[in-house]
Amino acid sequence: MASLRALHAFSLLARHGRAAQAAEELGVSPSALSHLMRKLESELGTTLVLRDGRGLSLTEEGQRLALGIGDAFERIEEAVDSFKRRGRTELRISTVSTFATRWLIPRLPEFQASQPDVEILLSASTRVVDLERENYDCAIRLGRGGWQGIESGLLWKEHLAVAMAPSLLPKGTKSPIESVSELRLLHSASRRNDWPQWLEHAGITHPEAASGTLVESRDLAIQAAIAGMGAIVIDRRFVEKEVQAGHLILPDWPVVELETGYWFVRSPNRPLSRPVAAFRNWLLKMTG
Repeated sequence: MASLRALHAFSLLARHGRAAQAAEELGVSPSALSHLMRKLESELGTTLVLRDGRGLSLTEEGQRLALGIGDAFERIEEAVDSFKRRGRTELRISTVSTFATRWLIPRLPEFQASQPDVEILLSASTRVVDLERENYDCAIRLGRGGWQGIESGLLWKEHLAVAMAPSLLPKGTKSPIESVSELRLLHSASRRNDWPQWLEHAGITHPEAASGTLVESRDLAIQAAIAGMGAIVIDRRFVEKEVQAGHLILPDWPVVELETGYWFVRSPNRPLSRPVAAFRNWLLKMTG
């Protein structure tokens, strides 16, 4: 019988298409993964993977094997994980990073106090999780809603407001709209279109509309704004504490209402457990 570890390594390679990613998930080095592939090919007496300068690809025999294996290892992992969690009341949540760090985590102690027996496992990612196949009870998803086969509830619609350190507020007789042109703009890599949308809505041209200082995330953009590196456009809910503390100000300038929003989502094909129902109701109460 072929080595189960080698078969697992092959299934990961077939799923990801990249040796480095498969090796990382398996917890081995790329060279160890390559050794497992050679071992499996020797055991099965066929070539499964083509190796050339452009990377790795499956042979016809490799594709047949991958199709036969399917998601068997994923289902085994889920079954083992479910067995390990027996007797515990868990709530597994997937959310986007900014929502998690800027809004959810500061408020989670309140939810925990109301549900003291629930163990929360929180994962932050920009990837849209598959609620049918992955081991999450629910998620907070950013988008327009209307996802097929998904139960969803709108928490809030996004908006964009200008925020900056108090020291950056332009002085003088210029109107608020005119003074925007004097500001340095901070951009988040994941939200490159936020400033262009706000500027277009306000009817302003700016030399840094598509340039300026670029940081990886909105959380870093907020920290850069506090440091006085420039102005940001952000949902005001994400900077409430910084505004209350006087680290940032929100000038009385135009606010852009967006079509996207944050949604509580879950699979309707899974039973609505007590922790999920409690979390959903708490979220809707907090954002209603």
